[in-house]
Amino acid sequence: MILMIYLFSLVSLDSILNQADLGSANYGIYVLNLSNDSVVYARFSQKLLIPASNMKIVTSGAGLFFLGPEHRFKTRLGFQGKIEKDRLKGDLVIIGGGDPMLELEDLEQFILALKNRKIKEIEGDIILDDTYFTELSLNGNNFRFERLPVGWAWHYLDARYAPEVSALSINKNCVNVRIEATRVGDYADVVIEPETEYVKLINDMRTKEGEDSIIILRRPEANIIYVSGGIGAGHTRNIEVSVKDPALFFGTCFKERLLKEGIEFKGRLRRAFEPAVQSGPLVILDSIVSEPLLHILHELNVESVNLYAETLLKTLGARYYGEGSFVAGIRMLKRFLAVCGADTGRVSLWDGSGLSRHNLISPYQISLVLRYLYLSRYASAFFELLPSSGEGTLERRFQDFDGYLRAKTGTLHAVSCLSGYLHINDTDYCFSMLFNNFVRPRKEIERLQEEIIRALYENLTGDGTELQSKE
Repeated sequence: MILMIYLFSLVSLDSILNQADLGSANYGIYVLNLSNDSVVYARFSQKLLIPASNMKIVTSGAGLFFLGPEHRFKTRLGFQGKIEKDRLKGDLVIIGGGDPMLELEDLEQFILALKNRKIKEIEGDIILDDTYFTELSLNGNNFRFERLPVGWAWHYLDARYAPEVSALSINKNCVNVRIEATRVGDYADVVIEPETEYVKLINDMRTKEGEDSIIILRRPEANIIYVSGGIGAGHTRNIEVSVKDPALFFGTCFKERLLKEGIEFKGRLRRAFEPAVQSGPLVILDSIVSEPLLHILHELNVESVNLYAETLLKTLGARYYGEGSFVAGIRMLKRFLAVCGADTGRVSLWDGSGLSRHNLISPYQISLVLRYLYLSRYASAFFELLPSSGEGTLERRFQDFDGYLRAKTGTLHAVSCLSGYLHINDTDYCFSMLFNNFVRPRKEIERLQEEIIRALYENLTGDGTELQSKE
């Protein structure tokens, strides 16, 4: 790599950063010209920092590299036993393959498969096999179910962006809490969607004058949602809450659909503690096949869906190590980083989404990933995966950079990151800027990032042309 610094860029960006009053904040910036492999700007670029959702760049790149853009996830429906007339004498088995995009409507395909076999009664149990995402115990004989990565904070484990991870996921492993105001002073109308016995609701929410003051809590150990506080008169709110044990949530939703369609079932929902195919002959009735991985990666990055990233991480481990664990998946991320030219001894990786505060990586290493993908056969596909100005997590940012910028944001408390590509004067650049440990409002750091991008544009166009705001 040619280590040539553009002095005009160095001076202007240094001036911006020196005047920014960053105090004790830690940060690093790296900008690379992809046409000639020259360094445009570097400041603290080797510093290890928390990347937040910029981790998704690494995870998405590894998914493309190891699985390919056409990879699809498969969820299978089968049975053990025999079908006599309209009765299944045996267990129904649902085998998860890690599809993170399954919606409740998709279950109708399995219901139809049962109806096509004239099944009106299931005498056995429904076995939920999500062992694809498990970790072998130390003795190698037992499975351990990992639902959450190391470093996720307990206080957001009921949030929609931090659901448990399972090979059997449905509805993004969340329910919607719909809150509607009534008369001032009365209890608000609160319902769970979808309507299900899996989640219990305790409603202590009142309708009030003025602004909302809503409190929603699900304790990590139970599927009881507590709603309290107040909702303003005339208001309606929809708030998604994650559920505990997604596989059982999947099974409950499926059982409820069975009964609604008139298929009799009096058995139990049982989790498989070993792959179902090991416990007896299995007849497959039907399979639900996901969209191609490329489609999933687009939503993963544009909307920054953490569940998709963690599912992909575990899939990489299951596919290459036979163990759908976070540890095995992280091994695959490090293998990919090594392919990109990064020193894997100088990173600390704990999840695939970036929600863990234990992750540490440098702007230089993220730029190596962006550079590798730009030069790979996946260049055009990966470029389209990142949000453009005004899209997704950039919806309200960089609105006058349409056509110039594709970038992934990353946000946690006291963390704001931005990494991606710039296209200026028929030349492509990759960049990564990670800011940690600041006490200023995050919006000020985001404005600083925009100022840096704007300065890069003005310097690299070579004519001092300024972009005009549309506001």
